[in-house]
Amino acid sequence: MKFLSTSLDARAAGMGDSHTAIQTGATAMFYNPASMAQMPHKLSITGGHLEWIADITYNSAGVAYKPSDGRYGVVGMHIASVDYGQFQETVLADNERGYLDLGTFSPTSISVGLSYAIALSSEFMIGTNLKYVSLDLANAVTGFDNGNGNGNGDNNNFSRTEFRANTMAVDFGLLYRVGFESLKFAMSVRNFSPEVTFDDEATELSLTFRIGLSMDLFDLTDLNPDMHSLLFSVDANRPRDFYEQIMVGAEYSFMNRFAVRGGYVFPTDESNLSAGVGFRQPIGNSALNVDYSYTTFGIFENVQRISVQFSF
Repeated sequence: MKFLSTSLDARAAGMGDSHTAIQTGATAMFYNPASMAQMPHKLSITGGHLEWIADITYNSAGVAYKPSDGRYGVVGMHIASVDYGQFQETVLADNERGYLDLGTFSPTSISVGLSYAIALSSEFMIGTNLKYVSLDLANAVTGFDNGNGNGNGDNNNFSRTEFRANTMAVDFGLLYRVGFESLKFAMSVRNFSPEVTFDDEATELSLTFRIGLSMDLFDLTDLNPDMHSLLFSVDANRPRDFYEQIMVGAEYSFMNRFAVRGGYVFPTDESNLSAGVGFRQPIGNSALNVDYSYTTFGIFENVQRISVQFSF
């Protein structure tokens, strides 16, 4: 279930996925649920689309709600689905082509969950996700008995087996305001779950541990914070199935309306550089954010993301 490690939000991806210590709204559920505990609006809704490599597409959505002005915390729901495209299904056969064409099949993955975050004080926040995750590869042919015995594929009775796995997983996170300007420290553990048995093989999910720091560097200058901000963030990432990584990102924002972003991840096999832009339009007491990111991916096609967030 490697799909659980893919970054879904365009703003986060534009900053090299260094998003653990950045406070936000509903998108926090895909990174560090604790960072939505003090979201400025009562309701935050987000949706995103990702064109991944090899014609794989991701779609995601989330909603976070802050009842009683956050006195009892913030609750949320989120979903992410993956479409791996269509694959041709064949089996060996004793005919002129050497195989039978059985049509196509389409593997899918999905993650659906509930979230909760609360600020224990003005400086310290915690959060968690409880999610159901499922991977469905195919209802595949695992044997057949051709009635005429000639192996040419006529009158075959196929036996099929579902190659599917599902489980419950938990994410944990915390965020702490250090007390120096806007400096924040955060930690998160994602995809903690029991082992999953898939086709008689016991496997583990993509467990990931992260720590991060973020700060508006213009806090150290005399620039008007309502006009300019330069958010800098860095994450140390320890995934179960790869080496330790450092993720560095920056976002310059002008008048809280327009933002440009950049990020770098190392070490990584292919995707290290990323960039993005964002637009924010206030609508009364509400706000609409539209973000776009572009990530290089080596010998593969470059990856593009689009995200929309509405808060009111």
